[in-house]
Amino acid sequence: MVTPRGTVIAGLKRVDRAIPWATIYRGEDVECPCCDSGFRRFRRHSGRPNARCPRCASLERHRLQWLWLTREQGDLFEERLDFLHFAPEIAFEQRLSELPNLHYVGADLLPKGNQVRVDIMNIQFEDASFDVILCNHVLGEVPDDRRAIMELHRILRPGGRLIAQMPVDHDHAETSEDRRPAPRPGEPQPTGANIRRYGRDFVERLAAPGFAVEEIRYLETLPEAERRRYALDEVGGKATGNDIYMATKPAAASSQAV
Repeated sequence: MVTPRGTVIAGLKRVDRAIPWATIYRGEDVECPCCDSGFRRFRRHSGRPNARCPRCASLERHRLQWLWLTREQGDLFEERLDFLHFAPEIAFEQRLSELPNLHYVGADLLPKGNQVRVDIMNIQFEDASFDVILCNHVLGEVPDDRRAIMELHRILRPGGRLIAQMPVDHDHAETSEDRRPAPRPGEPQPTGANIRRYGRDFVERLAAPGFAVEEIRYLETLPEAERRRYALDEVGGKATGNDIYMATKPAAASSQAV
């Protein structure tokens, strides 16, 4: 059911998309690696003055993750892989879906275009269906994130990996939960708002089904000139978190001759 507020927001988004922001902001002071475009600065977003790409709508965390993917995960652009992408970001979806080596599946609870409808807590795909899953800023909105993580582990092949970004409060050891009840079978799943604030135990949650988890603070490895050029630091306003988590499903144990 569409609310009046939802109608107004949808209308404002349509107006925003119609404005030629890329032309208005054209320049060479900053660069977006997601769409290979230059601008005098990025657009304001959530109180951050230099955050959103005028062309592809990437934010700081998207640009950082794209640099990491292209520089550190080269097999995504070369090897034949089955790739599942939850809640596809505009900045990533077209580029990833057009890669000839990927069998790309975009998934969302409320799909658009060629995306497939998937409930992350009850995924319809068979065991060991995918080599890579990209799932950014989704688990915090899911009523039962532990169940979702188990499902992601189930559909990955041995040796496959889950790549995720989530806001994590490193000052708190434990995740704080909004205790709203999970929807009953057949009821719609709420979307669009975080219902938990992850603490440092986010790594433990990811590891619970059997993942080997690596927390990657990629921003800290980059030189200051690159951080400024791509506007990778979340400065001012609401920070969303840009650490990358890679959870790898252990490869199947090789059989030994008796």
